[in-house]
Amino acid sequence: MRRKIIALVTGDGSGPEMMSFACLIAQKAAKKDDIEIVYEETPMGWNAYHQYGDTLPESSLEKAIEIGTIFFGGVGDFENDKTIGVKKPEMKPEARALLKIRKKMGLLLNFRPMIYYKVLAHLAKVKPETIPDEGVEQHWIRFLLEDSYFGTLDFIDQINDETCLKLGIKSKKDVTGKEDMVTELSYFKRETVEKYFRAAFTYARTKGLPVISIDKSNVMNRYDFWRKIATRIGQEEFPDVPLTHQLVDSANALLFTPAKLHGVIVCGNEHGDILSDGAAAALGSMGIMCSSAINPDTGAAMFESGAGTAPDLAGQDKANPIGRILTAAMMLRHIGAVNGAGAIENAVKETLIAGWRTTDLASLNDSPEMILGTSEMSTKILSRI
Repeated sequence: MRRKIIALVTGDGSGPEMMSFACLIAQKAAKKDDIEIVYEETPMGWNAYHQYGDTLPESSLEKAIEIGTIFFGGVGDFENDKTIGVKKPEMKPEARALLKIRKKMGLLLNFRPMIYYKVLAHLAKVKPETIPDEGVEQHWIRFLLEDSYFGTLDFIDQINDETCLKLGIKSKKDVTGKEDMVTELSYFKRETVEKYFRAAFTYARTKGLPVISIDKSNVMNRYDFWRKIATRIGQEEFPDVPLTHQLVDSANALLFTPAKLHGVIVCGNEHGDILSDGAAAALGSMGIMCSSAINPDTGAAMFESGAGTAPDLAGQDKANPIGRILTAAMMLRHIGAVNGAGAIENAVKETLIAGWRTTDLASLNDSPEMILGTSEMSTKILSRI
């Protein structure tokens, strides 16, 4: 049996509750591919701050980079954000931990699949008739580096103090709300955008799906740049893969008719963050969103459900674990446990078809006895592996 070490971030809020089951499910499923998963605790988030005085301890960052594969339970919670986070904004873990890991590990590609099944159309927040009999595949690939999330961070040290003051350029931690003006720097590098689109087109080709490129090229220079690169690479290198361009505002409206976004959807950092969250809500709930962030050159990867930490549900056995569990399936597929990944995905689908629900997925038509908490829903899925 092959042994695979995974850096484990159990996370904040309800993260540990959900991750405990997702970890067990991943270990059981991986055995179908003769792989033994071994987790190494890698504390990050507010839970790490209370133990180490840092939301991203240096030892955890070093371990994560060395191992190269992270199963990430999510970081952040409201109470610590409002107390410690006000006094020490640089410690807020969503920026300190997530952005630093993405940058250090070169995690360019963020995959967020949203699969609509006709048999589960009643769970979606769209009209059932908008979902065709063959279902819908939306494979969101968010450009995870550069753009508006990294611009100021990447360039502020290269700009003199006088220019920073004149243009209102400052680090997020230094913003007080009393400034006359604050500027956010945004950018794309040609080399990075080309690498991203080649990976996205290749993925679309393997899936037999079109590429739908989201931009705001009618207003923003960097997205005019983005569209021109997408068009060139599509025409010159992937003429067999259909490519369409969609402005981000109209793409937002298309979330209500999911079949119109059937394909591999490519977005910049900011647009991808917002639209894919909306897509998850349209699919049924943020609680079922799964996500992976991958370096296409090294294979380094972080597997993080997009569902957040649900701190308001911590300790109540109410949080939906499905996003974490489906993220475990993405992780297994990445490490070569294809049979295990398929087993998890089928188990989740079968459990939902059988009528079992968490609170966020339940409707008025669902019987109370079919609505489960974190542990019971996880156990139902685990029993089907």
